[in-house]
Amino acid sequence: MANFCALYSGSSGNSMVVSSGGASLLVDAGVSCKAILTALQQRNIDLSTLQGILVTHEHIDHVKGLKVLLKKLPLPVYASAGTLNSLFQHEMVPPEADLRVIAQPTEIAGMEVTPFATPHDAAGPLGFAITTGEGERLGIATDLGHITDEVNNALCGCGTVVIEANYDEYSLRTGRYPYYLKQRIASPFGHLSNPESAAQCLRLVESGARQLVLCHLSQENNTPGMASEAITGYLSQHGCCVDRDYRLQVARRSQPSEIIRF
Repeated sequence: MANFCALYSGSSGNSMVVSSGGASLLVDAGVSCKAILTALQQRNIDLSTLQGILVTHEHIDHVKGLKVLLKKLPLPVYASAGTLNSLFQHEMVPPEADLRVIAQPTEIAGMEVTPFATPHDAAGPLGFAITTGEGERLGIATDLGHITDEVNNALCGCGTVVIEANYDEYSLRTGRYPYYLKQRIASPFGHLSNPESAAQCLRLVESGARQLVLCHLSQENNTPGMASEAITGYLSQHGCCVDRDYRLQVARRSQPSEIIRF
C-alpha cells in the first residue's frame, strides 16, 4: 500500500511526500528545510527512503527550502526544462545539483511518474500522475488557472487526486488584494476557484476517484470550511455523497496533514 501526505499547503509554502514500496518522493520544497525535515519526522518518514524531488514550478512557495535541502540531501531534482533553467539561473539550487528534465513517463523510486503541463504563469509548470508498484494512481495538480484537456485526462482514472481549491470568488472580489493581483489570481493562468475545483472533482469521482485532497487554499480568500462545502455541496447536487462515494481531506497550511493510504 502507498502513502501520501501533504506536509504544508497554501500560498505560504507547499510540500508533499509520496511513499511506496519502501521508497519516497518529495513533491516541492516551498517551506524551510528545517520545516520539511521536522514534518517528515512527525509523520515517521525515514529520510533514507527519499529518492528524488519533483518540482511543479519555480515560484517561491514551492521551492523556498530547496537549495538548503539539497545541501543536506543531495537528491535528484525532476522538473520541466523551463523550471530547471529558472531554478539554476536564479541560484535556487546549489551549482552541483543533479537536475533532471522530466518530459515523459519516468520510473523514479519504483514509481512511474508521468508529467503533464498545467496552465500557470511560470516557466513550464507541471502536474504529476504517479503510478505505484501496486498499480494505484495518484494525481497532483496545483497552481492552475483552468482545467485543460491535458490536465483532465491525466487526473481522470486516478484513485486519489490532490487538486487546488485556491479561492472563494466573493472573498477575492471584495477582499483587500490590489486589483492587478485579483486579476492575476482569477486569470486562466492563475488559480482555481472553489466552483472550478468542484466541477473538476465531480468529473474525477465519476471517473473513479475515491479520495480527494484540496490543496493550496488562499489564506486571504478562502477557508477550509468554504472549500469543503463548495465541493461536497456541488457533488451532492449531482448524486455523489461524501464518505459514501468519496473521502475528502483539506490539506493543512502550516502542519502535516494526516497520511492518506491508497
